[in-house]
Amino acid sequence: MIDVSTWTAHASRVPSDDFLNGIDRRWRETLVQETGTCVWSHSPLHALVLAHADRATHRRRLRTLFVGHGECERGDDGHGFSPMSDLIPHDQYSPETIAARHTGVESPLAQAMIAAKRDPNLAAVTVFTEEQFTSVDSYDAHSTSSLQPESHGVVVPFLYASEGESEDDAYEREDLLRANGFASYTVDVTAIEDDPTGTHRALALVMEDVFDEISQLKADAAALILTQDPLWPLVVVRAPRSWDPLATASAGRGRDTAAA
Repeated sequence: MIDVSTWTAHASRVPSDDFLNGIDRRWRETLVQETGTCVWSHSPLHALVLAHADRATHRRRLRTLFVGHGECERGDDGHGFSPMSDLIPHDQYSPETIAARHTGVESPLAQAMIAAKRDPNLAAVTVFTEEQFTSVDSYDAHSTSSLQPESHGVVVPFLYASEGESEDDAYEREDLLRANGFASYTVDVTAIEDDPTGTHRALALVMEDVFDEISQLKADAAALILTQDPLWPLVVVRAPRSWDPLATASAGRGRDTAAA
């Protein structure tokens, strides 16, 4: 049985503006790297997710794995120290390195689910597009029906949505997500250049809501009061079209080819 208390944070939910500005600085410094194939380094969305998921899991002392598509020239062990190791340098647990896994052409969500089922204390964080979610090759593997809150870890999924999508598209996607066992939280990051602090605050609060929901699901499972399969939280990130993870991955491969 999982110790539910490990999924609960007791400190303030809202980071200070100074801390949020530090996250913004770390995120922008990560993106200075112009070459390479690692999505966690050159994709704005992946780097943003990494920074905020690291903050949320660090507060709860959770083991975290970042699962992304594509390849990384540095392998899975060369991603450096975590954002919180930089922003909280005197923390008793620092420094900690980023644990990342790259899935090539395989579905990052499916691989994150496999990892979560193997480790009851793992938060497997992943980013993907609707195109990847609905792929006929992996759609069945994206169901949460076999993910058990009382004995497995969790997947913390982030789905990219273009800033120009219609309301009808959003409703249709929500129906699709619920059919696979997810309930979505939506955060809009399109104003990150005009209001970086406010955007980071909104994302930080969504992460608190997500982990509060996870903690409640696990508590209900431990108390044997779940009456049906749970709906696991998923974050829809509405972002600029240029942040499309598949497009940025292609751009990264193009830069590497040109440099060679």
